[in-house]
Amino acid sequence: MFYRAALFLAKITFSLLNGHTLMKTRSFLAVALLLVSVPFAPAKTEVEAWSYTGTDIYPSAIIATALVDWNADGEEEGEDAIPVLGDRNGWVGARLLDVPAGSKVKVEVTGEGWLKTSKVEVVVEDDEEEVIVMPKGVFDFDALRAVRQQKPANLSVKVTLNGKQMPEQNEVVTLRSINECPFAVIFGEGDEATADDLSWMFAAYVNENHPWIDSILKEALDAKLVDSFDGYQSKDPEKVIAQVFAIWHVLQRHGMKYSDITNTPKSKFAAAQTVRFLDDSIKATQANCVDGSVIFASILTKISINCGLVLVPGHCFVCFDLDPDGELDVAASDDERTVIGLETTMLGSTDLKPVAELKNLPAKTRAKVAQKEGESSAATFGGAIDVASQVFSEHGAEFDEDGSAYQVIPIAAARELGIMPIASGESK
Repeated sequence: MFYRAALFLAKITFSLLNGHTLMKTRSFLAVALLLVSVPFAPAKTEVEAWSYTGTDIYPSAIIATALVDWNADGEEEGEDAIPVLGDRNGWVGARLLDVPAGSKVKVEVTGEGWLKTSKVEVVVEDDEEEVIVMPKGVFDFDALRAVRQQKPANLSVKVTLNGKQMPEQNEVVTLRSINECPFAVIFGEGDEATADDLSWMFAAYVNENHPWIDSILKEALDAKLVDSFDGYQSKDPEKVIAQVFAIWHVLQRHGMKYSDITNTPKSKFAAAQTVRFLDDSIKATQANCVDGSVIFASILTKISINCGLVLVPGHCFVCFDLDPDGELDVAASDDERTVIGLETTMLGSTDLKPVAELKNLPAKTRAKVAQKEGESSAATFGGAIDVASQVFSEHGAEFDEDGSAYQVIPIAAARELGIMPIASGESK
């Protein structure tokens, strides 16, 4: 797990995007060195319960990465990295200190109500002052998805070393809400702290399969804003923009407003932000910057328009490419850029009549109101594009810098890697 962000960068940034940034991170090899605090000396082996995210367990991350193999390319760890045995894609396991060469280790991990008994047997080939052993986790995904408020849970770790049962380790962990999106895992404290970048986790809240999307698209078609949602089939960039505007206009009719609700209970192990599911945002008619961007990215992905989440310091908005073969290259010059940004927090800037209220108006009045409100909505839509375009013009080069706070998370690339959309459970 230590090397996950680095491998994600290697696999996606270079093989899928040909050099354009999906995410940037510090290599965990440097972090591993910080965790090794004492020189090795033969001593009695010790066992601790271990989790990649400390005593905070994030159901969203476990579900979203259930099908990801971070080690598919067979890349070897650096010689200074802490050895990880068993399931190198795992989340929880055992940390063993001072392990003699040739030791046979059995690890059994159980999380009451969220992790079924999971086992693994390994051999530690060399003398190791520290080693992580993780079984393939048998998670109860339905139980994890149902966690909407944080709560305590038990984690039990049993280790057998060379046939001898070690003292069982029992820890109380915190199951965080499914709506908590961890975007960085923190190692160390204070000035010595480092972070593993998990910004790609925001892509897990983009759900192109959500049943609400069809009804939103139908509303746009019924309003005759577009003839069809055919993605790039028209080969006309203006029609691509028209489809995005139709979605914008319908969401405005639903009364979507910007709401700056992002905080989660603090954790010393991870930085996280609250992200609503699409149906939660629409029902509440509220969306923070990530929520609004997730809604748009979900719908655009559904209609096969290449899109991404744009992360800048303290903020997020959505972008889409007018070129079906484009790579969301926001660092291109203003003249060559085919990417359009959309500042979703401006959704509530225009008050439109709800669909039901508009239908009750006399036909002539309805037509006049629809035209007037359409013009107002279009003006707001254009303003939202202008605001985002200015970010690209002023900070475009920073999106190509390693370690930059300016990032683009392409949804298609995240899906190709295996980052799954998290189902909200809403069946419509």
